[in-house]
Amino acid sequence: MASNSLQLDYAIVDVFTHTKYAGNPLAIVRVPKACALSQEQKQTIAREFNLSETAFLHEKVAGSDSEGWTVDIFTVKEELPFAGHPTVGTACFVLSDVARELGENGHVDAMFNLKAGPVQLKYDAAEKTAQAAIPHDVRIHKQTWSRHELFRFQPRLAEAYHKGEVNVKDQFPIVSIVKGMTFVLVELESLEALQRVGLSGLSLSSKEMGLDEGWSRTFVGMYFFIWVGNGSDGEKRLRTRMIEGTLEDPATGSAASALAAYLSLVEGAPYQRLVFTLTQGVEMGRRSDIHIQVLMKEESGIDKVILGGGAVQVMEGRLTI
Repeated sequence: MASNSLQLDYAIVDVFTHTKYAGNPLAIVRVPKACALSQEQKQTIAREFNLSETAFLHEKVAGSDSEGWTVDIFTVKEELPFAGHPTVGTACFVLSDVARELGENGHVDAMFNLKAGPVQLKYDAAEKTAQAAIPHDVRIHKQTWSRHELFRFQPRLAEAYHKGEVNVKDQFPIVSIVKGMTFVLVELESLEALQRVGLSGLSLSSKEMGLDEGWSRTFVGMYFFIWVGNGSDGEKRLRTRMIEGTLEDPATGSAASALAAYLSLVEGAPYQRLVFTLTQGVEMGRRSDIHIQVLMKEESGIDKVILGGGAVQVMEGRLTI
């Protein structure tokens, strides 16, 4: 090992679950305050982990004007302004130590600084769950996505439709939760239809989708969902899948937030609090339970989107660069 090698501690946690090797795996790299990692180095590390996202947790600088931890989120290809499971997973990871000092039933309030903006956090030590009031700039694009376009990416769904085995709507909304994170929200009518969804050799091109001006530089995925029912407390329950090309994600907090925000704008009333539980990853054998609260404003629009869930650590180690 070269004498000038830099060593960084890391952990891998499974997010939106309390069961090891379920949920969505996340790599968390601790970055000491004396370490200045370049964007290129972070991207290289993220490619090496080869997970859907890797979070870089920068140590807080004592006595500085900034509050909270700075967290950078990378896929294997690029940095993201926001993503749900890295936010919740990193919060559970770093705040569990803080909560432990407060006792078994301790609660911790904290903040992350993401590229999309500051995120207020609450961690419940007893439940081992974190809630994040996520950045949101919800945009329902004027352009919709057609059934014909969907079928180019989902031939098994097209086949079932043409055989009369499932019904599929004519048009689907395209929704961004923030600039840089956009999803086609594909509502299906049954579990059978959801199970026909598959990976595709094609990837969505944001430049060809006719997104609103200024919004075309973005990740785009397809988020499929069916309604499961309502809980006794009015909680809305859905089953979901997120597909982007050859990738299926076991849990997608940003997509779940976009869907919950869209449904709230369509169905919500002023001052209403809407509660959602979205179950994702079942078809992959990695069940994830994503909890979302949407608080509506007095007149129109969304006041807060609160994303919640648990996480469990499964690995730890040290990397060198």
